[in-house]
Amino acid sequence: MLVPSSWFAEWFDHPLYLSLYSHRSDKEAVQVVELLLRSISLPRGARILDLCCGSGRHTKALYDAGFDVVGLDLSKNLLNLARQELAGLPVRLYQGDMRSPYPEGSYDCIANFFTSFGYFDNPSDDTTVIRRICEALNPSGYFFLDFFNAKYVRSHLVPADILVFDDFTITQKRSIEQGFVVKHITVQYHTCSNTYSVLGKTSDTNLPHSSSQTFVERVRLYEPEDLQHLLTAHGFTIHTIFGDYTGNPLSPDAPRCIVVAQLQH
Repeated sequence: MLVPSSWFAEWFDHPLYLSLYSHRSDKEAVQVVELLLRSISLPRGARILDLCCGSGRHTKALYDAGFDVVGLDLSKNLLNLARQELAGLPVRLYQGDMRSPYPEGSYDCIANFFTSFGYFDNPSDDTTVIRRICEALNPSGYFFLDFFNAKYVRSHLVPADILVFDDFTITQKRSIEQGFVVKHITVQYHTCSNTYSVLGKTSDTNLPHSSSQTFVERVRLYEPEDLQHLLTAHGFTIHTIFGDYTGNPLSPDAPRCIVVAQLQH
């Protein structure tokens, strides 16, 4: 199956996308934000950009921790969910591409959670993202990058699994291809209705009345050393690299590669 270069625009905006990650909880979001708080000295009220904020669970955790938070995401559907999650709170949400200039600017910290990096065909686009981050940060601002650990992905890759919901079944097939981890996602619908239950909420989704749909996720397998080099080449100093959300150090068996870097001007 040919992977479209804009796969993330299609799949992340799909009404059933979050059903695939229903195990990723608000509690987990709070945990990684607490790790950010322990690793970066930021005053209450510091300005943080949640880059690729999705449905807003990390944005909410950042706000609850006392920060002035802005969220940016490409997906209109996820931003609508974030607006519901953050209703009544003084959090600004914007729709935009992470390769384009960021709104507001002058951030004390930019956070990129839950492997929201390395989506593009050309690695020069990832370099553009790092440049945009540098442009939007205050002098000596921080970048908190929550990425997977490529070594762990290679050794723990699950080739396939099936998730069964009331109204649909999701089949995932994973492989490593040309320096990317690739996931083919097939949604098989059980009903002929446009109303589906997703994460306990009923949604009129305008989904097809029959058969199935197939989507793709594809993320570049950046090694921890690659991420460090990419950041230091743009003026960052690496402060810490964690291997999980509890703050354990990076190791080959750690599931995450969480890089805490500070811009040096």
